[in-house]
Amino acid sequence: MPKEKYPLAVESVGGDTYIVMSRGHHDLRAFMAEVVKDYGDWNLGGAQHVWIKTTPTKDGWSYNIVNQATRGAWPATYCWEYGEGYEKWREVAP
Repeated sequence: MPKEKYPLAVESVGGDTYIVMSRGHHDLRAFMAEVVKDYGDWNLGGAQHVWIKTTPTKDGWSYNIVNQATRGAWPATYCWEYGEGYEKWREVAP
């Protein structure tokens, strides 16, 4: 079995809104299980596979959802505060 290019590693990338993601397109249930471990009180939901373009800013990085064909785009599994189905994941929080 080939080694996965992007291991499942959830990180917070939101500013005014809670947003978390992991590089790579992961199984959505496995992703949300990891999200709940670290961010269970954030009302996160709506997990989906997206393509991200990272751009530098004065204070760090900006993560923008883009079309897969965009130069420099990379795959991510992504969810946000009050995304679809957040209530379901809140119930399984430890």
